[in-house]
Amino acid sequence: MADLTPKQIVQADAEWIYIGNIYTIEADLELPEKGKNGSAITWATNHPFVINAKGRVVRPREGAGNREVILTATVTYGEETVTREFVTTVLALKSNVKIVGAVTVEEVIAKGSGYQLPGVVIVKKDDGTFATDNVVWKNAPDFAVAAEGVYEVEAEALPETEVVPKAVITVKTEACKCCCDKPAIVANKVCYGDVKITGGFFNENRLRAEEFLVNWNLDSLLYNFREAAGLDLKGAAPMAGWDAPECLLKGHTTGHYLSGVALAYAGNTENKARLGEIITYMIDGLAECQDAMEKSGKFAYGFLSGYSEEQFDKLQEYVVYPKIWAPYYTLHKIVSGLIDCYEYAGSQKALDVVAKLGIWIYNRLSKLPNEQLQKMWAMYIAGEFGGINESLARLQKFVDKPEYMAAAKLFDNERLFYPMARNVDTLGGIHGNQHVPQIIGALEIFARTGEKEYYDIAYNFWRIVTSAHIYNIGGSGEGEMFQDPHKIGTKLSEKTAESCVSYNMLKLTSMLFEYEPKAEYMDYFEKTLYNHIAASQDQSGPIGGSTYFMPLRPGGEKGYDSKGNTCCRGTGLENHVKYQDAIYYTQGKSVFVNLYMPSVLCTADASLAIVSDFLAASGGHKAVIKVNKAGFEQLKLRVPCWSKDGFGVKVNGAAVNYETKDGYAVITGVKDGDEIEVAFSFKLRVEATKDAPDVVSLYYGPLVMPLIDDAEDFITLDKGFEAKLQQTGDYEFVVGGRKFVPNYYANTGKYHAYFKIK
Repeated sequence: MADLTPKQIVQADAEWIYIGNIYTIEADLELPEKGKNGSAITWATNHPFVINAKGRVVRPREGAGNREVILTATVTYGEETVTREFVTTVLALKSNVKIVGAVTVEEVIAKGSGYQLPGVVIVKKDDGTFATDNVVWKNAPDFAVAAEGVYEVEAEALPETEVVPKAVITVKTEACKCCCDKPAIVANKVCYGDVKITGGFFNENRLRAEEFLVNWNLDSLLYNFREAAGLDLKGAAPMAGWDAPECLLKGHTTGHYLSGVALAYAGNTENKARLGEIITYMIDGLAECQDAMEKSGKFAYGFLSGYSEEQFDKLQEYVVYPKIWAPYYTLHKIVSGLIDCYEYAGSQKALDVVAKLGIWIYNRLSKLPNEQLQKMWAMYIAGEFGGINESLARLQKFVDKPEYMAAAKLFDNERLFYPMARNVDTLGGIHGNQHVPQIIGALEIFARTGEKEYYDIAYNFWRIVTSAHIYNIGGSGEGEMFQDPHKIGTKLSEKTAESCVSYNMLKLTSMLFEYEPKAEYMDYFEKTLYNHIAASQDQSGPIGGSTYFMPLRPGGEKGYDSKGNTCCRGTGLENHVKYQDAIYYTQGKSVFVNLYMPSVLCTADASLAIVSDFLAASGGHKAVIKVNKAGFEQLKLRVPCWSKDGFGVKVNGAAVNYETKDGYAVITGVKDGDEIEVAFSFKLRVEATKDAPDVVSLYYGPLVMPLIDDAEDFITLDKGFEAKLQQTGDYEFVVGGRKFVPNYYANTGKYHAYFKIK
């Protein structure tokens, strides 16, 4: 502090302040009154009856809606003063909707299977939507020894209702497990290193992202781990925001960073040598921390984190957020980053470290009863565990120990998995990014075990979300929470479409495509990648900034986190170095072309390049594919859902006839040296929301076209206005002085992603 001026002190202490996840507040906040460097901090609030100056929270009544509150911290040291604002969202109490019924639990089980009745039931509400509720069964038989027959079981009435859940369980000598229709992987994603992004705004984003990754201070990323292990800090400065030493989520960004550098390394990058050096340094540093923790005697075998085991202990005691903050979520980012460094960069030491960490997870959780685990995973934020079930199942692919799969299944969350397995939409009101990664984990468990219910969970969830819960850009959720089905036009705010949710939905989509290579998956993938993920990066320079939410309210304006180290900044470290993720897949002697971004594919069997930017009107909205080596029998070209009428294919200038299967044009007889031209019908079209038919958005081909305007209220346009638009550039349309551009180009200033039609 002696080296800082008073002005520097107040600036540093203002930056230091963190008060937790301010976007979904349900409990009192701890507002610091003293800064790190000795300054005094006072607080003011614009809604003291919701959050007062001491951090006490009074949630809005049922049905009143969430409330935005601006907290202002005034930091003072001597004569110097600075202020910092926190725009928070306090969640309303649960809606006054009543439970009017419960769906009967019906199962056919094999004798001696050890089946247990679920701890939750699906309930129907008086507004026609569904949810889940805990259930207590009365006099349930022991199905492990039950004889053949039909058993009817009743539960206690659900609290504050007269609804009595029931179960009908049929015990048979052998119950059909329906393995005959168990899906199998039929399409394989092309390795990252076999694809290179070569042009368009995707490549611009990639270059910015890589430049940031290779220039980050590595010792700062290791700071919290070294401090927790009692090691020398190498003179590094600590990180800020959600990774500050005082923050309970510290360490998560380091995990994302490991994944980012590993994915960039695996890609066809110009920075391979530097990225390799970074991975070696980071893994050596984390391994040293893990060894020091074990030798200290203060930590159980295999533990590694940026803090002690205390948060994990408190979670088992059901301590709520923000007193603890999602310890298994943070651990997932570390585990995933380590596995990525092994799978994509070949670091054996990374695998050794994560193998020990996986055993630590198993040793801790395997001792707990299922009832305790279910209560932990149902806790808002505190029990959030990201996709650690996916990582543990994935780990078993590389280290064949049964403990990893057993640990993965310990994260089975009945409140989510039970209704999804039965294809019932109970998502309204639950936290989006707390649950999407769990579904990815279910699919990874299926990939390792073949237990079909895990596949059904993922399959049904994807269809529920993409059919009833997505905005025009493909993103989901308002204020981090899923809303009731089709609540889109009435749920437009500053806090729509959390970027992490889209990151995870794309991951799930690319995995499901492997089992069922149909165009509908890649139609969604394209919508979300082009309109949300690519538009989420701060384009002002290589500073690693990302949007947390993508504001879709009238007059919304993007904000980029480049210092706060939020969850979405973490996923942003990965998003822009893996654009090649789903462009090409193979299936036997077939090559799928899913996305038409400029890129090069080069494998042992096939070499081709997309040499044009199909989004550019100046290029005629055509994808030109040059084939160098045709080591395949079929080229399967996705027919986008927005271009079914105007889609056409030419080979060496001549139009060809083709069969269409599962949304793909199947082209046969391709030879070395062929040039394939794929034409698209780019049309302006207006799409209305189901819950507010007068609230619409404009598309141009696959691109959402926001209206650039500073107005804070809905702008109303005449029906049929799109026919009057004049194109003034590749990606720009104007009518009556109003300008429309793709979301990617609406990166500064205010815009309207939705507007009203007369």
